[in-house]
Amino acid sequence: MTQQDHPPGLFGRIGRALTWTRLVLSNLIFFGFLIFLLVMVFSGSPVPSVPDGGALVLNPRGAIVEQRTPVDPIQQWLAPQGVLAETELTDLLDALEHAGDDARIGMVVLDLDDLQYVSTAHARVLGDSLAALREAGKQVVAYGSYFDRQPYLLASHADAVYLHPLGQVVLPGYELTQLYFKNLLDRLDVNVRVFRTGEYKEIAEPFLRADMSEPAREANAELVNGLWRQYGERVMENRRLEPDRFQRYTQHYHEAVAEADGDFARLAVEYHLVDELLTPDQARVRIADSVGYNDDGEFNGIGYRDYLQAVNGTPETPRGDAQVGIITARGPIMLGQEMRGVIAADRLIGLIRDVRNDDSIRALVLRVDSPGGSAFASELIRQELELTQLAGKPVVISMGPTAASGGYWISATADTIFAEPATLTGSIGVVGIVPTFEKSLEAVGITSDRVRTTELSAIDPLSAMTDATASMLQTGVEHTYERFINLVARGRDMTPERVEELARGRVWLGSRALDLGLVDALGGREAAIARAAELAGLSDYEVRRIAPPLSPRELLLRQLTGNGQARSALAWVSSSLGLSPLVRYADDAWQLLGSLNDPRHSYALCLACRVD
Repeated sequence: MTQQDHPPGLFGRIGRALTWTRLVLSNLIFFGFLIFLLVMVFSGSPVPSVPDGGALVLNPRGAIVEQRTPVDPIQQWLAPQGVLAETELTDLLDALEHAGDDARIGMVVLDLDDLQYVSTAHARVLGDSLAALREAGKQVVAYGSYFDRQPYLLASHADAVYLHPLGQVVLPGYELTQLYFKNLLDRLDVNVRVFRTGEYKEIAEPFLRADMSEPAREANAELVNGLWRQYGERVMENRRLEPDRFQRYTQHYHEAVAEADGDFARLAVEYHLVDELLTPDQARVRIADSVGYNDDGEFNGIGYRDYLQAVNGTPETPRGDAQVGIITARGPIMLGQEMRGVIAADRLIGLIRDVRNDDSIRALVLRVDSPGGSAFASELIRQELELTQLAGKPVVISMGPTAASGGYWISATADTIFAEPATLTGSIGVVGIVPTFEKSLEAVGITSDRVRTTELSAIDPLSAMTDATASMLQTGVEHTYERFINLVARGRDMTPERVEELARGRVWLGSRALDLGLVDALGGREAAIARAAELAGLSDYEVRRIAPPLSPRELLLRQLTGNGQARSALAWVSSSLGLSPLVRYADDAWQLLGSLNDPRHSYALCLACRVD
């Protein structure tokens, strides 16, 4: 009899029993939890009705984004502080568009207490839609317990802005902060080899310096000053503020607070940033005075999600003979099929190819919100777009908050490029970064040695890089940069020399990019769609959103993460703990690191595109 034939001992049997019991209990808990969620999500509910003469309530939660990021519901429930709620910009714009022609909607209410982040570009786009509603005779009011810079930009487009009596309006301006790791890397004896082109390509600076270089400081100062100038002009126009009053409130806030004896809310009224101080109950009564009450004693209103459902704001995919397709590309650019929060080249190329092969789609709008990433992946995507153009279908780029480096690469040869005034774009440059840890290992007594057949060695993070490998990487980066320059020159009808003057890794605001010829026009998604239809010779057409088909698992995740009760609870927890900005920054950084999979170690990537 072998050892395996002997029956287990007492403790062995007890251990097996405990393991079996644990597995059974954990599975029962998991399936019970899943059934609970399914019942909660899929339980039948009547189609909402739109109240006559009521208010449309826009209460975005978390961050306003181009496209929601799929989230694992288990992670969302077990670690809610690690998940930031997201609201799709398209849903808000669609609701406002429907409301403009809906006689049942007499007012729009902006409830911004749960809004934790909105880019300047998105706030301006939503503001333009709100301004159009006001011109159509709809009243717009905004309420918040506290306004910081971006939510206030959105609120300033309202006819009336209400603030809690203990609230505050804080307008700190813009800043661009970068962490520098050179001193830490020196202490750890980490050797970082950087291969780059362009003095403004500051993605490499955190590994080489302890502070900003003068070219980077110059470019970054122009960015934040340009954004602040646009911000001030929009707020002063919306609120009819005198420039000197706005200047004093924003530049000498501490003095103004002292003069108001620390009453932040009263100060905001005195400077006409808000119209009235109201508690939430008082604000609801004020709104009800205009739209009346419903059977539950609340003001007569409907949330934008229910409103979209009621007016069929998310219709079935159109199947007309003349369509303009629109694809959203959001996140860092990388190779592969990865879906969550990135632009995966294989997946996006498949969508573009589907457009090219669909005879009913006559033109394509690509909505880009990306700081770039893999140069190789960017080129694969651009080539697929160019094949679509060669097939006779116009391609129009609509830039969101960011379309820089690789985000500009994929846009460079399109028929027309639209940008928002606050879009961060350009950053035409290439960099390669390879850290090696041979000195770190040697400091703790670990060394390495090797034999090789050629002078060119594989890139090994545990060994020093050979001169031949370093020369190869630098030459490759320079070649990729030259190709980038020539693509832009061809696409923008410029000479390579002129593009070189505008390139070198420098980031430009959309308004400045228009002056420089890097984009064709300022405008949002609707302007891009109209231009694509014009290029295709279409006067009567449908807009078709193109997205990858979701698997049953992904459909379930979307349903679960879209649940209103879960979303409300998670937003409250994240906001209460003050974790939302940190979570958002950490999540973006994690996605960015995960996207660095270029086989040639060449990246068209913009780190300066994170302006807060």
